[in-house]
Amino acid sequence: MTDLGDSLQRMTFAQLALIFGFLASYVLALGGMLSNAWRRHSAVLALVCAVGFAACTDPWVHGALLMVFVVAGLGLFVMLSWLLARLFSPARMPVSPEAVQPVATTETPPAPPSTPHLADAPGGHPQGTVGAMR
Repeated sequence: MTDLGDSLQRMTFAQLALIFGFLASYVLALGGMLSNAWRRHSAVLALVCAVGFAACTDPWVHGALLMVFVVAGLGLFVMLSWLLARLFSPARMPVSPEAVQPVATTETPPAPPSTPHLADAPGGHPQGTVGAMR
C-alpha cells in the first residue's frame, strides 16, 4: 500500500485532469440526466480517461487499482445515500377508502352549444352549402 501512496503523491496535473474527467463522465454515464446516446458518449469518454490515467501512472497497475477504488467508492456512496434516504424519509401511510369522502358539486354543467339543424337553414340546406342544382 505504501507504493500506491507514493504513486498518488507523484501525480501530475494531467493525471488529475484525467481522473476528474473520468469521475464526471462516469457519473453522467450512470445518471439519468442525459439521453441514451449522450450516456454512451460519456461512458466512452470515462473509459478513455481511465485508460489514459492508468497509462500515465508509474506503474500502471497502481492507476488501475485507483480506478477500481474510485468505482467502488462511488458505489458505496450511492448505496449509503439510498439507505439513508429509505431510513429517514417520512413514512407514507396508506389512505383507506373510508377516509376518502366524495366531493359534492352544486354547479350544473354548461349546456352544449346549439348546432343549426337542416330544417332551420334557408332552403332546407345547412349554411354554407349550395342548394340543389337549378
